[in-house]
Amino acid sequence: MKSATFLSVIIPAYNAERTIGQCLESILQSIDNKQDIEIIIVDDGSTDNTWQILENFQMNYREVHAFHKVNGGVGSARNFGLKKAMGKYIAWVDADDYVSVNWYPMIVKELYKNPDLLFFDYFRVENGISNPCFIQLPEIVSLNEYVYEQSFERELKNFLWNQILRADILKQAMFNESYHMLEDYDVYTQIIPMCKDIIHIKSCLYYYVRNEKSLTHNVSEKVLWNNIIVVKHRYDRYTSLGLKVSLVDLKLQLLSYLYPDVGPNKILNREKRKKIKEWISDHEDELKKSAMLSKMDSIKFRCFLLGTDNILMVLISIKRKLFR
Repeated sequence: MKSATFLSVIIPAYNAERTIGQCLESILQSIDNKQDIEIIIVDDGSTDNTWQILENFQMNYREVHAFHKVNGGVGSARNFGLKKAMGKYIAWVDADDYVSVNWYPMIVKELYKNPDLLFFDYFRVENGISNPCFIQLPEIVSLNEYVYEQSFERELKNFLWNQILRADILKQAMFNESYHMLEDYDVYTQIIPMCKDIIHIKSCLYYYVRNEKSLTHNVSEKVLWNNIIVVKHRYDRYTSLGLKVSLVDLKLQLLSYLYPDVGPNKILNREKRKKIKEWISDHEDELKKSAMLSKMDSIKFRCFLLGTDNILMVLISIKRKLFR
């Protein structure tokens, strides 16, 4: 059963001249000149040679459709791509990543079973070394299994690139264009409860390239706080729907805010300190019973509740300098 376009692949790109060629070539090699795919690349106001590279691909491959827009951020680029997409299913690829030669044939084979959501294992590439990441779920996955595993923040995270969704489900949500992080997380919170038929391909089909420059070590206090709100909203929404959710996500965001990896500890205003204490207190029993909290994480939370978190941050900084 085929539609005019079965699969739309959307690639947001910004100043990707060094990687976009490999990214596109890997997809084109995988699809083997099939007719039922479109590759939509959204150049989000690049200032390098990204657009010139895309124009060249567009001239030589009928599957490639490149669009240039004023810079608006990744959420804006994703929304633009969704509006252009005509496929029954939507796949995402990041401009600095690439796919395996089996990516297209294996996902299309499973998509013809008409799932709501399909996801697959992947390789994490760091310093040129590829390490397989296997998601600990069966081939047929229930919504409860999916939500619980995703909330653990292990291999199944909130990545768009290893999860393919039916377009009629995905297009019921929009990416928040004001978010600097977790725009995908927010969309998933809205649409994942609609997914009933979920398939897991137990094979690594994607190469996720970890780029130190793109890692979010130095993000603003405002962005970190927004991340907490987004994650807390998901926890509340999913639990209200009767779905089992781990607290790992919320724990990670709270600790990132309270104990930033780089720079001095931020002095939180009174209202934010009060709100965080309420959230930790609300889940204190659950946190204590869970193996999710390491000894150090437990100490960090206790120090915050006692008002000694700034002292702990100084001690952690001294330790890092001594054992650098």
